[in-house]
Amino acid sequence: MKLIKFFFKKIKSNLKKNRFQQFIVLLGLTFFISMNILNLHLVNAQQIPDDSKEAMLSKNMLKMEQRLEKEYEDYFQRDIVNSEKSSLEISAILAKLDQQTGTNSAVIWVTPEEKYLHLVYLTKSGKIIVKDIEDASFNKLTQTVKDFYTEINQINNPINLTQAQQLYEWIIKPYQEEFLDKDNINNLLFCLENGVRLLPLVALHDGNNFLIEKYNITRIPAFNLIIPQYQSLKNPQVLAMGASNFPDQDPLPAVTLELENIMKRLQNNYHISSSRSSEVLLNEEFTLSNMQKQLQGNSFNIIHLATHANFNQGNPNNSYIQFWDQKLTLDKMASFPWQTAPDLLVLSACNTAFGDRNAELGFTGVALQSGVKSALGSLWSVSDLGTFALITEFYEQLINQSAQNLTKTQALRKAQNLLLQEKIYFQDNRLITPHGNIELPETLGLKGKITLSHPFYWGGFTLISNPW
Repeated sequence: MKLIKFFFKKIKSNLKKNRFQQFIVLLGLTFFISMNILNLHLVNAQQIPDDSKEAMLSKNMLKMEQRLEKEYEDYFQRDIVNSEKSSLEISAILAKLDQQTGTNSAVIWVTPEEKYLHLVYLTKSGKIIVKDIEDASFNKLTQTVKDFYTEINQINNPINLTQAQQLYEWIIKPYQEEFLDKDNINNLLFCLENGVRLLPLVALHDGNNFLIEKYNITRIPAFNLIIPQYQSLKNPQVLAMGASNFPDQDPLPAVTLELENIMKRLQNNYHISSSRSSEVLLNEEFTLSNMQKQLQGNSFNIIHLATHANFNQGNPNNSYIQFWDQKLTLDKMASFPWQTAPDLLVLSACNTAFGDRNAELGFTGVALQSGVKSALGSLWSVSDLGTFALITEFYEQLINQSAQNLTKTQALRKAQNLLLQEKIYFQDNRLITPHGNIELPETLGLKGKITLSHPFYWGGFTLISNPW
């Protein structure tokens, strides 16, 4: 303060001097005051207590979740959430579910901003870690995602992993050593926002391995929009439906095989009891009215739909699941007559309009809109036989292969890794798996060895909402 008074005296004493001298004095005073104000801000920032910082971060997280909730409520044109959870409540839920399932979970919110990428990280410890990636502007990030999406949809050998590694650098690496490795995280829940919602997360690459080789991966619309409960699916009741031919859609010739092998997985499960039953509705029987009849008298754990599911641009009524006789549009899915909400809805032949915000909201919000705890779908139209291979192994892992109960995301990860490692492949009209071979119809005409290690075959499959 003494120096400031000194400068004011100098101003008065130089009022009668030339204008240049006045300018020099005023410039010095302005610089000095500015530096002192900046220093004051730095001191105040350093003096903010940690608990106040956490309170501020928790408040910002709640606002972020509220914004996400409103985005889905506006898209689906209905109220969705009646209660909201704080960061401490989310952490407590993670701790409880990790204890029940033997997982170690973290949630990562990925928010592209105009000039940077905003990341938020939370585990059961309750500490919120924020990272802003200045190198990843919105245009740069979304173009990289687009290029990655284009690359992974082509079965190039070898695959160009440039974009997969760049996206890993931006999204995963900021947390890798200090948090993910240190906390022994193995279960990642990603909340992705506009521009990255359809990012094939499992195929991000660290230079040595794909992300799916290290983590169970799920995408969520928002944490407050999922049903955070765990129930074992070792002994499920399944309603499996689908069609191999359609009046105005491309055929899905492997659907019959897919449904037959789901039933075989159930029959091989020695835990299954005679009091529990599963149903199959195929082709002409695969109608919306038949499905509704089944739902009226039964509570199914899994609803499996081996049919076209298209998430298109525009309103929810433009997106649909194809039944034999009609399309069930996304806006009507909220009226499913569940006895109790199924644990899992499987859509084994999805296709989503990449790059369209509404199509992305429809896909990531399908579990929310249908009222199920989790949904399994594909980001792009995977080959019919590739889908058959992965879905068959997913059910094998979920129902039969583990002495301890696997979560849905663990079962999916194991299936994806078996395809990646070429332990599941086609050989002369047979599907070769570690659990036995499956004979295929001669009409398929498969010759020689056909591997499924390229990310095209497994990278599009993703679990939505509850990973447990």
